[in-house]
Amino acid sequence: MTDATDGTGEWARGDAVAVDDGVWRIDLGFRGRRGVIAAYLLADADGDLTLIESGPAATLPALRAGIRAAGFDPARLTRLLLTHIHLDHAGGAGVLARAASDLVVRVHPVGAPHMVDPAKLVASATRIYGDRMDDLWGEVAPIPAGRVVALADGEALSVAGRPLAALFTPGHASHHVAFWDAGQATAYTGDVAGVRMAGTDYVCPPASPPELDPEAWAASVARLRALAPRRLCLTHGGPFLDATPHLDQLLPNLAELRALALAELRAGADAAALTAAIHDRMAAKLGAAGPDALQNLEWATPSYLAAAGLTRLLVKRGEVEQD
Repeated sequence: MTDATDGTGEWARGDAVAVDDGVWRIDLGFRGRRGVIAAYLLADADGDLTLIESGPAATLPALRAGIRAAGFDPARLTRLLLTHIHLDHAGGAGVLARAASDLVVRVHPVGAPHMVDPAKLVASATRIYGDRMDDLWGEVAPIPAGRVVALADGEALSVAGRPLAALFTPGHASHHVAFWDAGQATAYTGDVAGVRMAGTDYVCPPASPPELDPEAWAASVARLRALAPRRLCLTHGGPFLDATPHLDQLLPNLAELRALALAELRAGADAAALTAAIHDRMAAKLGAAGPDALQNLEWATPSYLAAAGLTRLLVKRGEVEQD
């Protein structure tokens, strides 16, 4: 399959699937694979276009092709809503804004300065990804300050002919926001509702560093539950209609990964051994879903990032000693 970064082949035709009236899931073809990262396009009859998530710049050719496949011009995007500023969700925002002159980016107030000046964000990511930064994520460009507007918790938004609410939902990241469409009983959840590959039941909590906070995450899940959503639109995995059993899994699965990390680290496991243990646990949870689902899950929420995030949490909380 052609890599999405070159804008040719399968991904040049675009992948836009209708989710509901005026809503499309656009597969971004991350690393040439279907089902790893999605963005959501919302449009009304007048052509007002809003995007939830940009994905990384490396997948912008697939994003633009998907918008065109849905019947719209990417240059006419007026609003980009970001669930948080991790590069797989927001890395392409600056390049996208540069090409769409009317685009305004809405993001958590903690994330807003990093969209205007992404130097610290890039430096932090470079410590993790090293010389793979450009290949994985592409250009991370600044956005003019006047086109980045911070969200408020509970803020009511008028988006593509429908009301949305911005809900601060920390746990995976302190600067995380979910977007709630009460009319369609749909929550656009970023990472706060976990990662789940299409056709599987396992809901994997992305436990990456540096801000993993299980207690805040539990409060955020309770906030989502209180909405009684009919549909969860995940960035990693797409839309799911079994919202209650999906959310029922998330926190127990996080507790299970935390317990696994604690046992492994107390037994002397290094980062590589803990990564392997988490990978094996993910594989076991997927069961008969097969190697493609596991590979997609690893691209969406890598075991080595979970190992780093859980280790940081357990050291910070004094449950294991710092090496």
